[in-house]
Amino acid sequence: MNFEYWFYYFQQNQNHFAHIDFDVEPSLTNHEKCLVTSSIQQFQKGENSEGKHLYNYAKAYGDHFYLQAIKLFIKEEQDHAKVLGKWMHLEGIPKIKGHWVDGAFRKIRNLFGLELSITVLVTAEIIAAVYYKALKLATGSSLLKSLCDQILIDEDKHLEFQAHTMAILNREQNYASIFTKRLLHKMFMAATIMLVWFYHGSILKAGGYNFLKYWKDVFQVFNTVDTLIWNKLKKSMEKATHKAAA
Repeated sequence: MNFEYWFYYFQQNQNHFAHIDFDVEPSLTNHEKCLVTSSIQQFQKGENSEGKHLYNYAKAYGDHFYLQAIKLFIKEEQDHAKVLGKWMHLEGIPKIKGHWVDGAFRKIRNLFGLELSITVLVTAEIIAAVYYKALKLATGSSLLKSLCDQILIDEDKHLEFQAHTMAILNREQNYASIFTKRLLHKMFMAATIMLVWFYHGSILKAGGYNFLKYWKDVFQVFNTVDTLIWNKLKKSMEKATHKAAA
């Protein structure tokens, strides 16, 4: 298990929005603009992080390819913020300087090192995997739909990347510790689901989600990522056991 693949993946994906045509007229109706403004402002702000703490944690981890992959990953997240901001400008939606939810997530992410930082990132990206599906259907904007499509493609790979990372970070842990952390992450995920519904429920509803469907879809993504982490982790542990036995 190494990060060389991810470095080359992010390196090759740097033109991921090159196919998007921004030379279009504003297309939101007044109702749609009122519907999406507050929500898209918060998500755009959440995507726009300098990633200084994450970069420093990655640097301390000591893997050259991981550090370079994280650097490109942060840039890719910033690209999401840029294209969303560009669309918002086109539609006359101002950016916001901050929001307490985004601030709280950043503080939690920066508390205790790389693993917690990645756990919080995974939580946000799982939410994004459902949110952008709803946002795509919430308005008639063809440009926004195209942006959501590409962001969803990116987020799928981000989740795979983070699952790979979590498996590596946990491969020397005992089963009790891993189980406890998985349980705590599930509880944090549940709390995040309810918080996001409170602030973004109108978008989710407009995209075809009631609370139960939203809850189920988020946990479906969560369980997929959790299974991916566990499968990678078991393979790593099996290899370590065989190597030790040899």
